[in-house]
Amino acid sequence: MAASYRKADHGGGIGGLAAAVALSRFPDIEVSVFEAAKEFTEVGAGIGVWPRVWKLLAYLGLDDDLASISATKPTQDEVDTFIFRKADQPEGLDFYKLRSRGTLLRYHRPDVLQVLIDNLPAHCKTYFNRRLQTYTQDRAKGTVQLVFSDGSTETCNVLIGSDGIKSSVRRTMLTNKSEEAASKGKLEDAERFMQLIEPTWTGIVAYRALIPTQRLQDYKDAHPEMNIRIPQTNSTPIMYMGQHINVVVYPISSGKLINIGAFHAKPELAGTNFPGPWVETIPNDELLAAHDGWEPELQAILRCAYTPSRWAVHMAQPLESWVDGNVALLGDSAHAMSPQQASGAGQAIEDAYLLATLLGHRLTRIENINQVLNIYSDVRVPVATEVQHRSLVNGSYFGLQLEGLDSTREHDRLHEIGDAVVENWNWAWATTLDPSISEAVKRLEASQRPRAHL
Repeated sequence: MAASYRKADHGGGIGGLAAAVALSRFPDIEVSVFEAAKEFTEVGAGIGVWPRVWKLLAYLGLDDDLASISATKPTQDEVDTFIFRKADQPEGLDFYKLRSRGTLLRYHRPDVLQVLIDNLPAHCKTYFNRRLQTYTQDRAKGTVQLVFSDGSTETCNVLIGSDGIKSSVRRTMLTNKSEEAASKGKLEDAERFMQLIEPTWTGIVAYRALIPTQRLQDYKDAHPEMNIRIPQTNSTPIMYMGQHINVVVYPISSGKLINIGAFHAKPELAGTNFPGPWVETIPNDELLAAHDGWEPELQAILRCAYTPSRWAVHMAQPLESWVDGNVALLGDSAHAMSPQQASGAGQAIEDAYLLATLLGHRLTRIENINQVLNIYSDVRVPVATEVQHRSLVNGSYFGLQLEGLDSTREHDRLHEIGDAVVENWNWAWATTLDPSISEAVKRLEASQRPRAHL
């Protein structure tokens, strides 16, 4: 078995708690979770779980609990996943039905978080109101000292920074790398590391809202002439599309709520500073005005939204490595991305599962933790970086942008956008993490083989 060591997880979101659950399966690993807030919380509304990720959740024994909070059941059969509809006009037009092999399960984020909390074993220690400020390392001893904003400290052998898009672990990691490069006279590298700390704006703003299903039903009953389709747990979600805009609408919480995500892209602004708060509650009138001229059905749905919010969608700048000594990044701190492949949380869960597999391996010891973390990073970085890119590409397709196609006139060619989406997205239901797990374990085992002496 691996030598006993303490692992600290900073950040109690979905990625951090998935890592805690996965690591807690190994009796020789002591897990502590440090959360900045006074309790575990999740921001955002809907979360998607593709078959690739569902398989990992089943490995962790979470499938029964997650199945109990969803009216949609997982399957490996081919299913209808989305209807694509051109909706930036008085009369909408369905133009494509996306089919996937396996269900895209849809959840309310707090529901998933609660399942993870419920599956944390009693021996996993959790601490609240502990906001990490920085960390230092004693590489000779293989320890990491955590320094919190209240002045308190803790010591562990592994620090996993799952502390979100504004990660203090990432900031400290890249600052350390910058200082090390500067000390060696590599000033360009030093500057590059510092420029990679802050996330960048994608040029996208997302309007998010939840609607009690009954409220939309009451609106439909009061306006029977509009013939509004009410999203049902067994109905195919609709993606309402327009020029550089898409609105996704689907039920969550066993059909009690309807999740709305309306994405507005200005590609020319990608990489600039967003002029205002990243997250802001807005009046419903602003949400309606942003979709003026769209078909009546969508406007009716938006009219029923409760307290919508506007989010500036940022992404983490891709890194070559997520590791600094015995410290590693996970989830949004490593690869925050546009949500338009419904894969941000899924990628965090993939990080957690593969990292736990390596840290719990019988060959992992305190002495080789850095080597193990580098294997994790080497295997996961290319995958997550590609998904980041694919998410942005999906967003452009959802906004009816396809090179060589004039979507305002060539309605008979709109199906080409659907075909492009499938080609860009089918990894989520056609592949698994298994090859990455096998590759990582083989690298670990190869690295520990005795070398012949000549």
